[in-house]
Amino acid sequence: MEVHHHPNSERKKFKHYLFEFFMLFLAVFCGFLAEYQLEHIIEKQRAKDYTKSIHRDLSADTTIFNNTIERLTICTKKIDTLVDLLGNAEESQKRTAFAYHLSVYAFIYPDASPNETTLLQLINSGSLRYIKNSKLVDSLKHYFNNIQLLKDFYNAANDINRDFRKNQLQFIDINPLLEYMQLGGIFSRSILNLTDTAFFNNRQLLTNTPLQLKNYANWCVLKKFYLINTIYRFKELKLNATNLLKLLDTNK
Repeated sequence: MEVHHHPNSERKKFKHYLFEFFMLFLAVFCGFLAEYQLEHIIEKQRAKDYTKSIHRDLSADTTIFNNTIERLTICTKKIDTLVDLLGNAEESQKRTAFAYHLSVYAFIYPDASPNETTLLQLINSGSLRYIKNSKLVDSLKHYFNNIQLLKDFYNAANDINRDFRKNQLQFIDINPLLEYMQLGGIFSRSILNLTDTAFFNNRQLLTNTPLQLKNYANWCVLKKFYLINTIYRFKELKLNATNLLKLLDTNK
């Protein structure tokens, strides 16, 4: 018996395949949209976590900057007084306890540094792309660059400071100086407020000729120069940090 195919069977079959293709395409497309949306949510959360961490670091940095600027400003003023005292050999011999006291402030050198852990992670991992605010990204890069400049400055200034301390040992006994600093809490990075010069009573300068005292005074002037430059750099970083905090607050 001869079998006859229905003329619409091929057309229905084609529509069936077309429908399956459409459903498959729709499923893949919806999956893509879901994955894209999930990735967008994750990136947004990462950006939020990073900015929160940066905000915390910057707030802590600002406190460090304020304390360091205040400490170093006190040091520069004390060094000025020490230079004036060294300019008078007779007065220096009469007030050796005071000369030792002032030499404490000349001995000090800052080791405070901003916290760059989150910034390093952001930059080295390429995670800055999570932050969509271009102005904020540029400001973060600028702040990071200024931190690197501070490190470079420290490296150069450390050599000068090491030479200064070697020279200082020709004029004063280092043991009571270090003991005084430890008792005064200077190593805790607190604000300097040492006034007890009696600790250095009966101490003598190791040299007292005008030429040698002038040499010590010149080294003190050089030390002050580097402290002033350090203050300037910390003030710049403080301004950067303050502006960044404002940007972060408006970016929430």
